[in-house]
Amino acid sequence: MKGVAPQADAVVFKESKEERDARMQWWRDAKFGMFIHYGLYSGLGGYFKGIPGGGEWIQCNLGLDTDTYAAETLPLFKPAPGCTDAWAELAKEAGCRYMVLTSKHHEGFALFDAANSDYCTGKLLERDIVKEFTDSARAAGMKVGLYHSVIDWHQKDYDNTICRDLCYPAGQERMLKEKEIPRNHAAYQQYLHNQVRQLVRNYGQIDIMWWDYSQGDLSGEAWKAQELMQTCRDANPGVLFNNRLYAFSGFDPSQDTKELDFSKGDFSTPEKRIPREGYPGRDWEACMTVGNRWGYHSEDHQNCKSPERIICQLQECAAKGGNLLLNIGPRADGSIPEWQVEVFKRVGAWMKVNGEAVYNSRPLQARVDLPEELLASVVWDDIYIFLPRRAPGEEEMDYVFSIPSNQVNAVFPTILGQPDCEVSMERVEEVDDKGEKQFYLDITIPAEAWHDAVEGLPVLKLGYDG
Repeated sequence: MKGVAPQADAVVFKESKEERDARMQWWRDAKFGMFIHYGLYSGLGGYFKGIPGGGEWIQCNLGLDTDTYAAETLPLFKPAPGCTDAWAELAKEAGCRYMVLTSKHHEGFALFDAANSDYCTGKLLERDIVKEFTDSARAAGMKVGLYHSVIDWHQKDYDNTICRDLCYPAGQERMLKEKEIPRNHAAYQQYLHNQVRQLVRNYGQIDIMWWDYSQGDLSGEAWKAQELMQTCRDANPGVLFNNRLYAFSGFDPSQDTKELDFSKGDFSTPEKRIPREGYPGRDWEACMTVGNRWGYHSEDHQNCKSPERIICQLQECAAKGGNLLLNIGPRADGSIPEWQVEVFKRVGAWMKVNGEAVYNSRPLQARVDLPEELLASVVWDDIYIFLPRRAPGEEEMDYVFSIPSNQVNAVFPTILGQPDCEVSMERVEEVDDKGEKQFYLDITIPAEAWHDAVEGLPVLKLGYDG
């Protein structure tokens, strides 16, 4: 492997299924988290001196060396006091159970007082945003996660030539070559490990380390991945990891059928998409944006998804056994764009009524045969069916569907948050193609269920009496 010294066999972490299940349980039950992309790019709003370049990738997209980039972005980056409190308050109102902040994105700028770098908020702003964030999140009752980029467009030892598929700013490469600054991958490994060690030791319990990202020859033990994860476990025995120290399959559906090696990460991370069948038998989390961008972009409000669409994504994740990590992209002062705030609040209003169908849920799987248009989750013995929005012209019509009567027993149907809405069930008999009798339950839901539902998305609960 070019530029990477051969590694001794790494010590692979092992645990029993029972130990793993206990460690994963809070995350499996939480279902909904807030992602926060915040960094120097937040001050540009998608434009560098009037030139469009995207969001958090703008340095790479425009090929900027780190000095040119920092000269423009640092004067703009002014986090307001209390901004992390506002993030946590919104996460709580939305019904999130955990939060994940970019401690360092690919640009290399650390949002903490990094002991081994001056390119950080601690040295340049005399602020430790990670400390403020972890305090705010815990005060709001949230579990705490840190996104940390293993690639780096600032640190000069980082050797992008090992894997050209990992994008790198052309101007930074040119500057290093002109100044005859050598790359030193071993030194970068140490730099990376030292920063992570500081993060997991100095900020209390870190519940999630969300790595980003690996490819080709810069993957796995090129980062000394097993040692890096063990450093995190030594400080936080229950910590969870995503899979991106070893693989970046977020955009690639062809990776969906591959098994997840639990020694290389605890959950998979499909990006801006929900797998068609979920990932049966393994843990996964879909990371999604409210608009199209992760980092703040001044025009991304034009791409804002409706609260209804986000709620449907949350329903789909729960029904397929995954989590939803929904992103905000604060401005340079830490304020959240108003259109993102509105979406989170409206999702929260739906969750206040219907959250019991999401939290602690598991996939219904083959337990009950439902019509194809319906998704459902199960919590203990109770079944929750996410009812679809009515098509134009059907708003005043009752909704009827059938399920085999032998698949449910002694259930009591209710619409969450609507105690006066009467759902009827009738046992009916049909004769199949073979002339044999089949028995079904016809469930009729009155049109008023949609009229009175938050965002027009009601949830049917089939609760067991005994």
